[in-house]
Amino acid sequence: MSLDNTRRINLKSRIHYSVLNSTVSASVYIFRMLLGFGIRYYFIQTLGVKNLGLNGLFTNILSFLSLAELGIGTSIVYELYKPVAYSDKDAIKSLMFLYKKAYTFIGVTVAVVGVCIAPLLPFFIHKSSMSFNVYIYYFLFLSNSVVSYFFTYKRSMLNADQQNFKTVINDFIFYIMCAIIQIITLLYYHSFVVYLVIQVLTTLFSNLSISYIVNKKYPFLKEKNVKKLSSQVVKGIKKNVVGNISSQIGAIIVLGSDNILISAFVGLSAVGLYSNYTLIANAVKSLLQQATNSIVPSVGNLISTGNQDKTYVIFNQYLFLNSGISYFAGIGIFSIIDNFIKIWLGKKYILPTSTTVLISLYITMMMYQGAVRTFVSAFGLFWQQRWKSIFESIVNIVMSLIFLLIFKLGINGVLLGTISSTLLITIWFEPFIAFKYGFMKEPSEYIMSTIKFYLFFVINMYVFSYVREWFKVVTVVDFIVYCLITFMLMVFIFLLFCIRNPNFKSFVNRLLSQINKK
Repeated sequence: MSLDNTRRINLKSRIHYSVLNSTVSASVYIFRMLLGFGIRYYFIQTLGVKNLGLNGLFTNILSFLSLAELGIGTSIVYELYKPVAYSDKDAIKSLMFLYKKAYTFIGVTVAVVGVCIAPLLPFFIHKSSMSFNVYIYYFLFLSNSVVSYFFTYKRSMLNADQQNFKTVINDFIFYIMCAIIQIITLLYYHSFVVYLVIQVLTTLFSNLSISYIVNKKYPFLKEKNVKKLSSQVVKGIKKNVVGNISSQIGAIIVLGSDNILISAFVGLSAVGLYSNYTLIANAVKSLLQQATNSIVPSVGNLISTGNQDKTYVIFNQYLFLNSGISYFAGIGIFSIIDNFIKIWLGKKYILPTSTTVLISLYITMMMYQGAVRTFVSAFGLFWQQRWKSIFESIVNIVMSLIFLLIFKLGINGVLLGTISSTLLITIWFEPFIAFKYGFMKEPSEYIMSTIKFYLFFVINMYVFSYVREWFKVVTVVDFIVYCLITFMLMVFIFLLFCIRNPNFKSFVNRLLSQINKK
């Protein structure tokens, strides 16, 4: 088979699996999201908002333990793209063997460090909320975190081979079983312990199932004759891991410190209320990102072929798609979240409008950066941005404490701290790295697109603030009608904004072409 034929097959494969992964991920996520809201409703009704706060707090505390991963997974998956693209089984076996050893060590490290952290829990939780049960809950959370590191490394093989839909389906099946059992036990036993035990067992069996699927699809991974990785590959992995250390530290501090700061300075109940908002915001964000997340392995596969011009064209198309998704997520969250909380849980769980504005802005900024972040990761530029997250995390903590201690802004102070670090560091540094070391082009076109997007977003926030005030939601029917009106208005405004964009025309033409083929 000629190289040209191989490339055409690879291109067809990338498109096919991108569409398949996106379709499966989006479909499954809708059902996961609905189940998640059901579990949260029964959790609050049976265990209360303080236990919900503990749930959010422990999730954040244990996220810090994932520092042990140090970006090893991301670095090795990056190295897998090329051998998978060219079916180099020896290289794949060597990388997966290294991955297995690394994650076994990580799991043990997380367990040891997690036990050592337990005596520090009173520093994060107010005295009135501390009890012996808190330690039981914590160790169950820790067990779930530790279990997640064993066998999970095999997921990377499916990801690198653009077979992520199999992981999604597997996890969804176990999630359904977990959700049903958790809801039943909540209704009959009102036990947080039983709830967490079910979660730990689900994580374990889900990973065992993935291990079985991968072993069956790639039987050569079970072969014992594993070659030693070349010094060049090992050197590249070490360099990327070092670059990822700072990224991991920064990301975890920025994203994982919110509930800890709220718990320490505001209280567990505030963590519970805030976690309802983050559940909805993250659900909307993740649902919309399903359309782009599954493209990431295809981007890595494309970059491994070395086609620089094609890569930049794909980036601009991806940026357009991602900016549209960011717009719908941010404005959608701002428009519906308060009314959804009111219908779902009741008025007493609604936070101030200013908090909703800040959550929407933060989610939009995070999602918009996703386009550049995807290509930074696909290019393997971990070393080049090794200091970015360190500075970002420092700015985040300092600004959050200023807003909390001096201005007494509570939840809003934590959000403003995170937004400040994004504005001062992330929003310009990641594009700088991507364009200088990846695309090797001037970022002027990207800068103009970004300025236009944020101006468009701010104007829309102003417009939809009047829509929120104008339409009063009382019943479920009111809410459905309100959502339909809001969505149609969002689509209309977005089409006016992007109708002349060449990437929009390209997207529409490609979509129509796919429809005609089918």
